[in-house]
Amino acid sequence: MNASPFILFGNLHLITMALIIFTAVFLPLTCKNLSDSSKSLTSKIIAFIILSHVIISPFKDLYLLENPYHWKEIIPLHMCDLSEIFLASFLLGGPKILYKCAFFWGLAGASMAIITPDIPVVDLDYAFFMIGHGMIVIGVMYATISLNNRPYAKDILVVSAITALVLLPIVYLVNIILGEPANYWYLTAKPAGASLMDAFPEPPLHLLITIPIAIAMFYLIYIPYAIKDKLSKQ
Repeated sequence: MNASPFILFGNLHLITMALIIFTAVFLPLTCKNLSDSSKSLTSKIIAFIILSHVIISPFKDLYLLENPYHWKEIIPLHMCDLSEIFLASFLLGGPKILYKCAFFWGLAGASMAIITPDIPVVDLDYAFFMIGHGMIVIGVMYATISLNNRPYAKDILVVSAITALVLLPIVYLVNIILGEPANYWYLTAKPAGASLMDAFPEPPLHLLITIPIAIAMFYLIYIPYAIKDKLSKQ
């Protein structure tokens, strides 16, 4: 069966984004006043859905797609994969730093992926892509609104350090060890399709531009909290 081409901002794409936005707003607000036991159960359900996606996705990539991925491409090391793992771990009782990383990574990365997905056709891969990235946004909003968590300005530097000084070298080393077609975080090659990275230097020199941009996006995401904190002091 031939899959139909994906149309950016086509009807299906708009409906998908609307459903994600609606769920990311409605679910946390609905759960905000639940009992602690109900919130704990909801946290476990969200974590289960996220972890199920992480576990099933490699199987789908290898065996269920018409054009399967290479095994070197399916290790859950992409930024959004780590966002899912960190977020689910936090919802299951992990330390708050996991939430803070998922907050900035998820809202910066997953939201952009949903708006401009690197998906050529509408098939099973499209469904998994949107479910995975959508659950990151939904999970972050739930942890923020329903569970009363929030980041602080100092967390931006902490998350940036973890990202650039701890995880980035590890992911880069994995790419080198595995060789092509492994290209996690696009550290060894630019995306195959047209992207903003086409205007950047060749990897790994592109990091001189992408890292400052990522940190700037973290600060941009934090602006509503900065405004809220400033107003509360007046």
